[in-house]
Amino acid sequence: MARGTFRVFVGNKRLTCTFCDHQIFDRRDVKLNGTGMSILGLDWANKVACGLICAQCGYMQMFVDPQIRYEEV
Repeated sequence: MARGTFRVFVGNKRLTCTFCDHQIFDRRDVKLNGTGMSILGLDWANKVACGLICAQCGYMQMFVDPQIRYEEV
């Protein structure tokens, strides 16, 4: 998924920022660090979450394995 600014839908529901109610987000991948993987030096194998950052206030919401649909703004 390319970086950019999007309207986001999780399932059939349009996502809004839980802090300011804005509806436009930037997307970033976020590594979820696990202690066991770090101890073994396998940080690269950790799961990745989808970080959705509000384009207005910067509040970030994270999702793991959701059904997300993006509409470019």
